[in-house]
Amino acid sequence: MPFTVLPAEDVDMHRIFEVASSAFLRNEPFWDASYPEHWTPEGRKIGGDRFLGYKQADPLTNYFKAVDSETGSIAGFAKWNVYQNRYPDRQIAKGDYWSSEEEKQYAQHLIDEFNKDRIAHVEAAKGNVVNLDILAIDPAFQRQGVGHKLLEWGLEKSDELDFETIVESSVFGKGLYEKNGFVFQKQVELPLPPHWADRSTSAYAWLIRPRKSARHATTNGGTNGHSYEGNGSS
Repeated sequence: MPFTVLPAEDVDMHRIFEVASSAFLRNEPFWDASYPEHWTPEGRKIGGDRFLGYKQADPLTNYFKAVDSETGSIAGFAKWNVYQNRYPDRQIAKGDYWSSEEEKQYAQHLIDEFNKDRIAHVEAAKGNVVNLDILAIDPAFQRQGVGHKLLEWGLEKSDELDFETIVESSVFGKGLYEKNGFVFQKQVELPLPPHWADRSTSAYAWLIRPRKSARHATTNGGTNGHSYEGNGSS
């Protein structure tokens, strides 16, 4: 089935959130904590509003949609952050979306833990990294090549800039990235303080795709050329 990848528009953001919610289901505690009740109609409406706000607030973030050429439906999306002489801000759990202050604090804790490797790597790279923030595919369109199509823009941008590409993948989804040149570094389980020890744990796979020049050096018999191999390694 043919798919076309296009820049996402403001009008697409509620459908894009629906795709993410459908893809993650209830399998990602981090997502559940960040977007309460995202599996309900009201939760998806609120999530879509939040996604639209993120898109409008940061013009340097790049959203792309994969469109089914036959039906026009959005099959999946990718959110790319291009850090070119810039650094990620701390993500803050803002608003009154949570049922209690404790749930909001829990979400903030997971957000901070999730972003630790990303922030450290961008800092080590002196603000020059391409980051795949989110890639999600509607379950009805999975295993049809949509993920590979959604990776193309970011990987081409990484090669154009000669930057490393980083991603926090779901543990079970890392195969897509390994097939596209990413190298698995480690599995990260987000730690919980004792008072939340009874909650479900969240984990991700940390992968790095080497710079284009480093890959060429390896192909030509040189060193692996990882700029920051000590950062994010096992």
